[in-house]
Amino acid sequence: MINKKISLFFLNLLLIVFFSGVIHAQQVPHYTQYIYNMQVLNPAYVGVKADLSASILSRQQWVGVEGAPETKTFSLNGRIRSGLGAGITVINDKIGLAESTNVSADASYTIQTSQFGRLAVGLKGGLTYFSNNLSQGLTPDNDIYESTNGRFANIGFGGLYYTDRFMIGLSIPNVLSSNLFEISETTFRNNTISNTNYFLTGEVVFDLTESLKFKPSAILKYTPTLPLAFDINSNMLYRETLEAGFSYRYKESISALFAVILNKKVRIGYAYDYRLRDFGDNLISHEIILTLNLNLNRQTRWLYFDRCCF
Repeated sequence: MINKKISLFFLNLLLIVFFSGVIHAQQVPHYTQYIYNMQVLNPAYVGVKADLSASILSRQQWVGVEGAPETKTFSLNGRIRSGLGAGITVINDKIGLAESTNVSADASYTIQTSQFGRLAVGLKGGLTYFSNNLSQGLTPDNDIYESTNGRFANIGFGGLYYTDRFMIGLSIPNVLSSNLFEISETTFRNNTISNTNYFLTGEVVFDLTESLKFKPSAILKYTPTLPLAFDINSNMLYRETLEAGFSYRYKESISALFAVILNKKVRIGYAYDYRLRDFGDNLISHEIILTLNLNLNRQTRWLYFDRCCF
């Protein structure tokens, strides 16, 4: 039992140190179904899809590996008057013995550029609460590390242009530094992790037949201190009811995606990821998302049209 606890401690310590670099690039996690979780990445998305939109996502990485990352998100947004949108996002991350929860308020302003063209800009601001519960672990010498917790502020920006056929967005979800990873004064401390990530996203919709649509999308993530990362998705949508496709994350993973859409309002999506890099066995991830979009016949209060591409 003691050996198991010691092994668990070092696994969690390794995960914290390893993912301090990953979260440096990924304070906002890089989702497979990002195109349906855009508010988390880009505050300009607030108010785009419907009068009232909500989304819940759960991502379980590296199934079977103790202490592997788990992410849950919740987002809610609505349209107000004169092109204004408002919403909230909540992101909970667990990595080994470390956990963080980010709560943000989002706001956007949209202008009409053509009959079906819209340009939106957005602002995000909030707090991240973190805790590193290393007191729950043991070392070979029975040393106990002190648990730490705290909070830090976040701000972010975004822009989005979209029509009934395509969209393109650029965002910086977090521009401030953090002290997310802090173990103790004498062992390991990193209180200046930069959260600056740049996301470029895009999607195009092609009508192949009256019943079938082809929806390729891509996301590019840039962080100054890490290699460029990008995903390419290729989805097919049948009768606005069933959606399936594949995704490739450069040198990282391949994924299969499937979704059911009910009455054009409720979308239940699932993604299965298989990691390409060697880091143990059976490195698979599961991601489930539930979205709700309600139009409340408030056209006079918004630059309204119901042909948004995503």
